[in-house]
Amino acid sequence: GYKKLDKRPDEILTEIIFPVPKPGTGIHFEKVSKRKTLDIASVNSAIRIRVNKEVIEDVALSLGGVAPFPLFLSATCDYLEGNPVDRETVLHAIEVAQSEIAPISDIRGSAEYKRLLARQLLIAHFTKIFPERLTVREFYETP
Repeated sequence: GYKKLDKRPDEILTEIIFPVPKPGTGIHFEKVSKRKTLDIASVNSAIRIRVNKEVIEDVALSLGGVAPFPLFLSATCDYLEGNPVDRETVLHAIEVAQSEIAPISDIRGSAEYKRLLARQLLIAHFTKIFPERLTVREFYETP
């Protein structure tokens, strides 16, 4: 939970190791806050995604600011894996993600606003990592 560590008083963290991503992996981070630096995010999100032959093969997706602690969106990841990178996949992933989050209204924004930000950040991930397949415009224009 919030401000809780699984660390004994005599332990100290000396390093964090991140594995090198496999070739073809996209990584993206988004943060929405009032200030650019030194500010707690209203909502933030990170994604690591790998596509093979037009299909999402592996994905890790997280959202912060939408629950008491940052969330790994396991149901959303499960849905994404095995699907193509297209508008319909992203829109359905947003629906799944909305079912996994539980934002509250606070000084950083209303729960409704944070849900909207979560949607926007997921769209940003996919349009930044896959600009040749998806554009921001197609998520906001009516067909």
